[in-house]
Amino acid sequence: MGSAISSKFIGDLQDGGLLSELTKKIQSDDTLMLALRGHYINVYYRGGSILHISEQASGYSAKFDLNYARGKDLGLPAGAIQTPADCSNWVTALPRLKEAMNFHFAETRKSEREFQQLAAWENNRSVLSNDTEYFITDIEFADRDHSARLDMVGLKWPSNQRKDETRCTPVLIEMKYGTGSYDGAAGIAKHIEDLGKILGDSVKRESLNKTIEDQFDQLMKLELVDFTPHKKYGRAVVSGKPEVVFLLANHNPRSRRLLNIVNEIEESEHFDLRFFTASFAGYGMHDACMLKLEEFRALLRQFAG
Repeated sequence: MGSAISSKFIGDLQDGGLLSELTKKIQSDDTLMLALRGHYINVYYRGGSILHISEQASGYSAKFDLNYARGKDLGLPAGAIQTPADCSNWVTALPRLKEAMNFHFAETRKSEREFQQLAAWENNRSVLSNDTEYFITDIEFADRDHSARLDMVGLKWPSNQRKDETRCTPVLIEMKYGTGSYDGAAGIAKHIEDLGKILGDSVKRESLNKTIEDQFDQLMKLELVDFTPHKKYGRAVVSGKPEVVFLLANHNPRSRRLLNIVNEIEESEHFDLRFFTASFAGYGMHDACMLKLEEFRALLRQFAG
């Protein structure tokens, strides 16, 4: 499960810190995303982890997943990061690592993960992120107790309540890319079943709210969320009934497969179920774009004819 990092770790990522050059690179490169994982961080590129940095007793340890390299020598820097120069070597290596991942993804498509990162960027850091009502604090969120993995977690903060940072609610988002992803072991019905178990546990719900609050606060400190807080903004407080959103990319409207699946779905007492429909195009999320189950069924019936 993702969680906030230590105060030392966050300090080293901020201006003047040991890892500050990496943060500046992420701030200026829209293809990169930072995820906070307690004692380590992941830097994502096209939905894959391009860099894993863990906190050590003396400095940090950096790793690149060599499965992406396919046996090619990429001339990786030393794993230990103990000086700013060590960090700089990894920042310099990023174009080579990106190239290796581009070759890998050309042969092993990971479209769902790639578009998941794009949705997070659009709501957190794009030119319109200040207008959206959803912010993403983590991707690839895992709950080991239920062997469940969710594509995105974050918070919903309605635009008409932006002067009150206590009006944020938790959001869990599952992305499905294409009609082939709707059913099976990782399908829509299975996710709803898993989420009923997770969000039916009040201790887990409170822990999730705290995690989202901490992640949002640290991402704000690292200037990786682009929105304009009010003058007396302190810290977002996450509470209330969770919202579970399905983001279904590139659905074929002529297919009845999705309609057949959602016709079998039942509402959960533990969360508000929503289906995201784009605002004409794009992944910017607004409350007005979230359809309730019956509204979504009606839309699918309209498509299916």
